[in-house]
Amino acid sequence: MLARDAMGEAPPVKRNPYAEAADPERYRVADVPLFTCAEHADACVLCTTAGKNGRNGRTAAVGATLFWLTCPHLNALIARLEGHRCVQAVTEAMKKYPCLTTCHVRSHEVYAARARLLLTDAQWSFFTGHFLSTENAQQHKFGNAAVGHAEDMKCLHALVAQTLAAAENPVGSLLVNYLLFLYHLTCIAEDEVARSEEKRTDLRAVLDSRELLVHFMEAFLACMLNENEGDGHTRTVKGIRSATFTVSMPEPHVFEMTEVAYEWQLDSSFAALTPDVCARALRVLIFLEGKPPRRHKKHRIN
Repeated sequence: MLARDAMGEAPPVKRNPYAEAADPERYRVADVPLFTCAEHADACVLCTTAGKNGRNGRTAAVGATLFWLTCPHLNALIARLEGHRCVQAVTEAMKKYPCLTTCHVRSHEVYAARARLLLTDAQWSFFTGHFLSTENAQQHKFGNAAVGHAEDMKCLHALVAQTLAAAENPVGSLLVNYLLFLYHLTCIAEDEVARSEEKRTDLRAVLDSRELLVHFMEAFLACMLNENEGDGHTRTVKGIRSATFTVSMPEPHVFEMTEVAYEWQLDSSFAALTPDVCARALRVLIFLEGKPPRRHKKHRIN
């Protein structure tokens, strides 16, 4: 019930421009599929009405995050990484490697350019006026994760979605490559378990750890900076081409090898992978959990 003043009149309803700009009939409805997977069709979508309006977010509103990861297998695997404090791990890597921070900051311009291509003129006008403001720093949002400062790190799901939506960003590319690396290690682990079942628990612990991601990032960034190449060229995230680097396995060494070679995959190759990224994520999840993940009846955005 609305509170009333001394004259018995209800106070005026506060305007919400984000809700007013959204079609209420399209609450959390995808506008365009941007990346597909064989099992779920739309793995990443553009959705302009996924903003949360009100305390419980029950009605449509335009938000600063446009790209959404809708494949449940990819979502589940990224959620495991976030549960292991991998957002903090990426933040620490950015502090250690300024080039990663620089590429991350530059990716916000790529996000805005991709948004301009996909949004209507009216949507773009609203988007720039409310999320790309140069006059109000508190209102400005950066990248698909909609962070308040250009160097901030938040929500790995959003950055993976940004990469799959063809808006290049270094962290999203790194994470998708890490999922492919996990798939490669899972295939190796399955073979090792077939020979020695008692190793299963220890192998799972390595694959399901923050430390392995840290080792992967360190190996990738060393390659990107050309620390171990000796060819006189400094790499950038955007400029890296089919590089192969070696990832040291965390101690204690439960895998039969102590190092694993990995060939970096370009963003442009992700859609053509066979099996696709969804199927690879599922295989990793089954190994980690010992059974297929429970199927949810509803897959919703935000």
